[in-house]
Amino acid sequence: MHPLPDRTTDPRTPAGGTGLLPPATGADARMTVEITPDGTVAVGGEIDSAGAPRLYRSLRAALALHPEGVRLDLGGVTFCDCAGLRALLTARSAWLARAARVARRRSPGGHPALTPGTPLLLGPTSPRMARLLRLTGTEGLFLPPRAGRDQ
Repeated sequence: MHPLPDRTTDPRTPAGGTGLLPPATGADARMTVEITPDGTVAVGGEIDSAGAPRLYRSLRAALALHPEGVRLDLGGVTFCDCAGLRALLTARSAWLARAARVARRRSPGGHPALTPGTPLLLGPTSPRMARLLRLTGTEGLFLPPRAGRDQ
């Protein structure tokens, strides 16, 4: 039986690698998030537990820049697990809670007739992401308000 060659000293192959591609590291290797000047948050790749915190922070930053709400471009999403869905829902809830606090402060009686908009408006959506939203019953939370539908 022959031992495997020691690649740590072989100059042709980086330590710990195969020599073909550098090893992927962190959420950046699997997910991209871009906030455009017009308030669109474009997400691509895999949204998993490693990338979900970054997605949440990006959504909060976009909503701080565009308090009226942002458009979600999820057309490039190839995978999204429950952590990714939670990032979307938590960012939405945080915006709604803040909108309610602001409305309460502005309301003379302290009981505002709050009719919030949609902080995260669904734009282009990949088939996998659309299926996740449909199966979890959350798709309507990212659509414009419609008469007779609870938000």
